[in-house]
Parts: sequence; C-alpha cells; structure tokens
Amino acid sequence: MLYDKGRAPPSAVTAVSVVERAVRELALDGYEIVEPPAGPLAARRLKRFRREAAERGPGQVRALTWDEAELMCKLAKGDGLRGKRDAAIIGVMADGLMRVSEVSGLNAEDVSFRPNGTAEVLVRRSKTDQYARGEVAHLGAVATKYLRSWIKAAGIKRGPLFRPVDRSGSVSDKRLGPDSVRAAIKRRAREAGIRGQVSGHSLRIGTAQRLAEAGTSLVEIQKAGRWKSPAMPAYYVRGQEASQGAVARLRAAEQEAKKRRKRRKKAKKAKKAVAPPETAVVESG
Repeated sequence: MLYDKGRAPPSAVTAVSVVERAVRELALDGYEIVEPPAGPLAARRLKRFRREAAERGPGQVRALTWDEAELMCKLAKGDGLRGKRDAAIIGVMADGLMRVSEVSGLNAEDVSFRPNGTAEVLVRRSKTDQYARGEVAHLGAVATKYLRSWIKAAGIKRGPLFRPVDRSGSVSDKRLGPDSVRAAIKRRAREAGIRGQVSGHSLRIGTAQRLAEAGTSLVEIQKAGRWKSPAMPAYYVRGQEASQGAVARLRAAEQEAKKRRKRRKKAKKAKKAVAPPETAVVESG
C-alpha cells in the first residue's frame, strides 16, 4: 500500500518499526505473541521496496535558505509575543540545524550567551544521542538577538525555553510540543509567501546546503547536524556537491581562462589604438 501511494523506502521502514514496537509493548503487558510481526517475508518485501523505489528518495521537503529564514523572522517579530517566540525558534533551528524534537526539548538553562553577541546551546538529547551525552550548537549574532528578545519579553528564567502563548499574550509554563513547533514554521513560511512543502526539517536542510555551498566537508556537516551517518546529509547536499565537483571546477577554470584571453586581447587592441603614429624622417641633400 505504501509503495502504491508513492511513498519512499524510509516510510516503509518506519511503518515496520512502529508495528514491532507496538508488539513489544503488548508482550510487556502480558499478551502472548505467537510469532514476530516482521519476519523473513517482511524483510524480503522491504528489500524489494528499497530496490524498486530507490529513486523516490526520502521525500520532497523544501529547503529553507538563510535569506528565507531571515524574512520569516522579520515578519514574525511584529506579531506580538508569539511572533518573537517563532522568530527565535526559526533562528535557533536554522543556526543549530535542529530537529523539532530538539528545539522543543530545550531549557533556558541550556543557553549560554557570549560577550561577542553569539550564543551556545546545549542539545541534551537528540535522535542520535538517546543516552543524553549532549551536543553543543552555535548560534550566530542574528539568531541570538531573536532569542534574547523572546526570553526577555516572556520573562523566562528557567525551565522550558519555548512555550505556548495564548491569544491574550500570556505565556504558559508548559513546554511547546514538536507539533506546535512544526505548525509555527509552516505558518511563518506561508506568511512570507514561501511555496512548496515546508516542514520542520526545512531549516535543517537549508543550513546543510548553505554549509556545502561554502565548501564545508560532509563530515563537518554531519557533526553540526548530529546525523548518525553521512547518508542523509549527503542526500540533502548532493546538488551543492555536484556544483563543486570535478566537472564544475574544470568548466569554471576554462571559463576563467577564456575571460583572461579576452581581456588580454582587448587590452592589446586598446594599446594599439592609443599608440602615436610613426613619422618618416626626410634627409636633406
């Protein structure tokens, strides 16, 4: 069914994992499990799914560039306290390459502001760090400014960093859930006139691509985004890597060589045009 609906292989893997987890929970509750929910047949089907749907990739989520993220922040910050919060969320997610679950789980105590106007954020638990060893993400000056503005306006001293804001502008002491974080990103993207399938992953992908354009290595991108393997960041930045690959470099070098030859030819013509005419010497007899 997932194959017929045009879904990508990761969707099938996730579906099988959900079923397996549900069965394990039933077993823990005392239910008798006659046979495993995903045996050899499921494994063969998944293998065929991966082979025949390999070109579908992990989805068609649209990347949000830094310029688009900045536009979203500028428009959001004029929308009262909720707008300040959303601008801070967008800035933190873009600079920190954060997942929605990571930004939802942040506490005020996890933020360390620096004298130079930047900040560091401790990501205590992530998808690839289930034992909560912690990773530190850097925030640039712009994202830090939005975060400071939200913290000051909301009066947050400790506890959840991002919280629900009701229509009256009152800030809850509860934590803003991942679904609400996703909704905020989509809402601000629509307000900025950004089209395409925007998700909570869009800011993360956009920053990964920006890093690749700047020549950042795949290993560095993987570390910055806390990916378990280089497979996913490699997929996201494949276009940027191709634009900096061997063919792209050779073509660029040839174009530059052509430009230099044209400039030399033009300079030579200009030099001839301004040179004084030769005069004949007449001998007197």
